[in-house]
Amino acid sequence: MRTDVRTTVRTVAGLRDNPEVLALRNVVGRELHRFPELDAVRRAAGPERHHPAVAKALRTLADRGRLDIPDLEAAIVQLYALLLYPHVVFGAYGTRVDDDLTERLITAGVDMFLGYYAPSPGASRVT
Repeated sequence: MRTDVRTTVRTVAGLRDNPEVLALRNVVGRELHRFPELDAVRRAAGPERHHPAVAKALRTLADRGRLDIPDLEAAIVQLYALLLYPHVVFGAYGTRVDDDLTERLITAGVDMFLGYYAPSPGASRVT
């Protein structure tokens, strides 16, 4: 499972170098103050709509007893914080996370996430 999660995260992290994705993210972020309804819709949709593939994958792993995720929304944000948000922060300041640091963030981030959400005896399932 660890290898599969790392592979998936590497694919998503690769989007950090897509100029169209970065430009769209920057424009939307800059304009939320002018169009608060965009942010309201995004927030109301929750993790299922904003991150459907991640939500589905985590729910599947929890349903199979591979992870114990009592709060799906928090788990998604935590996973992104460990693995993707450094790229967002660096990008906001006009720099980028190099490939070596990206790989270290992925390796350690996946290990931390999977360790935290490892099932224990009598574990609950995702809510």
